[in-house]
Amino acid sequence: MSHIFKKEVEKGLSVICGSIGFKKKQYYFIKPINNTVIATLHFGMATHTDKGYIYVNVTIGVSHKNVEDLYVKLTGNNNPLFQSTIGIQIGYLMTGNSFKEWDFAENADNSSLYQDILKNIQTYGFAYQEKMKSFDNLFEAYEKRVPGVLNQARDRYLPIFYYLKGDKQKGLKTIEEAIERQKKPLDKSSIPEFSGAKEEITIIGSGIGKVDPEYLKFAENYRLL
Repeated sequence: MSHIFKKEVEKGLSVICGSIGFKKKQYYFIKPINNTVIATLHFGMATHTDKGYIYVNVTIGVSHKNVEDLYVKLTGNNNPLFQSTIGIQIGYLMTGNSFKEWDFAENADNSSLYQDILKNIQTYGFAYQEKMKSFDNLFEAYEKRVPGVLNQARDRYLPIFYYLKGDKQKGLKTIEEAIERQKKPLDKSSIPEFSGAKEEITIIGSGIGKVDPEYLKFAENYRLL
């Protein structure tokens, strides 16, 4: 990947994000929705096999401050990076319901691609972020395992949601169920299949006969709440 070309694409993405009020924060572009919820955009960039091309994809998300503050406390991470509480690749919000990326060519006019990304963020991304700013909708998405919610994230977030809803015991039950599942061999049928996706899905701690030590630390901190 040409360093100059990559910087050019990054600058173009920054411009369209700025036009709709998003500012760069670490690996995300963010925009406050209210005092506790932040809309997020994350761009993935890859070259694949064709020299002179960059393939750009977009993940739409939201970050809930009260959830993330508790997440940091329970994981014991003293230097946390900003992250989304939930997110989904934009293609699964679009009519095609499949992985979507845009093919940028070096030394070409890519202005129509930037505008198409912008249009789809406004059309599909904003609606998703508006929906997921609701704690109840966020909770339901994790509880029902909607596309984009993987086991590793669900094992941590769902207990947090139960705690914030005033049901710590349900959260503890969820943690125990997660620990038992992680002890068992990997069940491939439990992995969401995204047709056309070029991203690997990994479930930490599954299929090796033991639980992720970091999750055990999370579980202990949860019990002490």
